[in-house]
Amino acid sequence: MAQNVENTFPKWLHYFDTIDSTNNYAMQRIDDGLAQQGEVIWAAHQLQGKGQRGKKWENDEGNVMMSLILKPVIPTERQFILSAAVALTIAKYLQTLSDRWQVAIKWPNDIYLNDKKACGILIENVFRGMHWAYSVAGIGLNVNQTAFPPELTRATSMAMVSGRQFDLTEIITDIRSGVLNLLQPLGPDRYPALLADYNKLLFRRDKETQFAEKATGRVFEAFVQEVNVEGQLVLLTHKGIEKYQFGALEWLLSPQ
Repeated sequence: MAQNVENTFPKWLHYFDTIDSTNNYAMQRIDDGLAQQGEVIWAAHQLQGKGQRGKKWENDEGNVMMSLILKPVIPTERQFILSAAVALTIAKYLQTLSDRWQVAIKWPNDIYLNDKKACGILIENVFRGMHWAYSVAGIGLNVNQTAFPPELTRATSMAMVSGRQFDLTEIITDIRSGVLNLLQPLGPDRYPALLADYNKLLFRRDKETQFAEKATGRVFEAFVQEVNVEGQLVLLTHKGIEKYQFGALEWLLSPQ
């Protein structure tokens, strides 16, 4: 279901009042052979907005709910580089808006403002044979929302940490430009610098944090070290260095 609206937006921006999912629409454009690098699907309301691991993203028309279509020039075994690039772009952009905001990237690609979640990213990839043809970066950024359900104790928005409202079109334009600019010259020689920048903003880096292993139920404390080029979270535990793939751990963070 999609209701399009006549607008004066640039050609790369497809705006909908209501849509099932911006990621679904972007994937359909790819399937239909219509997709172009840098196209953005933006909706005021998503009926089936998707988050990581099947979760539903909080739907508020004051937030940015967008999907950016990309054609990565990155080796297939380095898929995390794209995820890191998108997260880093948004984190650095938020840093430019206020030097009073504490911006962090919670592995793999949630963005936290002042220790609370403000942005979630879901990247879906399209492979044709061995070729990485497209990616769709679904971005849910809490912008002008000023209240959240009581169970979302670790949710926040740009408006809540600043006390002011923001222009959504401007934010979308800036995020799109930032991601495209970062990816344009992103050859393998630049991966170490990108990862270093990502790890500088890594949520709870060098802090003791409680985790649970999803496969075993083991609960343990560890110091967050870094994320490596494979996208693994590197932890220092009482056993030594341990590495985890995305989806293998649950962060046990205290409510706020």
